[in-house]
Amino acid sequence: MDISLGKLRQLVTIARCGSFSRAAAELNISQPALSRSVHMIEARYGFPIFNRLGHGVEPTSAGAQVIALAEPLVQGLHVFDSNLKLMGSGRAGQLAIGVTPLLASQLLARFAGAFFDRGSAVQLRAMIRPGEQLLSALRNDEIELFFYPEPHLPAPEEIEIERLGAVDPVCVVRSGHPLAGRRDIAMAELIEFPLASSVEAPGGSTVPSRSHLICDNYHVLRDAVLLSDLVCICSRDFVAAMLAEGALCEISVSGLSLPPTGIYMAKLKGRMISPLALAAKRRMRAYLDGE
Repeated sequence: MDISLGKLRQLVTIARCGSFSRAAAELNISQPALSRSVHMIEARYGFPIFNRLGHGVEPTSAGAQVIALAEPLVQGLHVFDSNLKLMGSGRAGQLAIGVTPLLASQLLARFAGAFFDRGSAVQLRAMIRPGEQLLSALRNDEIELFFYPEPHLPAPEEIEIERLGAVDPVCVVRSGHPLAGRRDIAMAELIEFPLASSVEAPGGSTVPSRSHLICDNYHVLRDAVLLSDLVCICSRDFVAAMLAEGALCEISVSGLSLPPTGIYMAKLKGRMISPLALAAKRRMRAYLDGE
């Protein structure tokens, strides 16, 4: 008989309880079965581990040494079991994900913070890159999955994508901008003002502008809009607080279509993702649903 961690747990429990009957009740086995288990261990190694004293027991001198060796192993098993349960619930483990810049600006702080509640044991690494770079990182196993808005990249054959929700784009300017408060803005008027976005042609290639600030950090874009006459197309949720405060103003431009932008998750086709990655997927879907 090879001794197991389960057998060591029995020895530690008996020593702590000082009784076979109390230990058996705690371990949820019968007292005769527990007695037989200890007898087999003593027979295998050739020395008694417990002295039987009336209705109780205490470790022998050699048995006390056995218990001292067993206790850290049993504690390690308990930690191991707890960690596996946390991993299974998506509250422990390591996860590397990718997020495109707009989503990172809008959601990453709240999304990441939700992983670190009391009792969690998570190591989360977030790579913020354009879609094509995240696709390369996924292929190289640098990340397990990534989130991106359409139409940032096509779906190659080896990639599996899933739509998780959508964000609403909005066209904004600073309070006091020449276009602020206007209701009859024509597309041609935009040519007089610089455009700010994270992509080459936001809202379609028909958006006219002589000048264009392209930056993949939306916090920088937002601050630049507040300090200039830039016109910015971004996520409504990202600027919701400043729209409510009046620091930014939404403008409506005739002929500028800003339909909801779908948000997708990409992973390697046929690959099972970890419980922590499943938790990330659920959280992202919940945020996009406004929960």
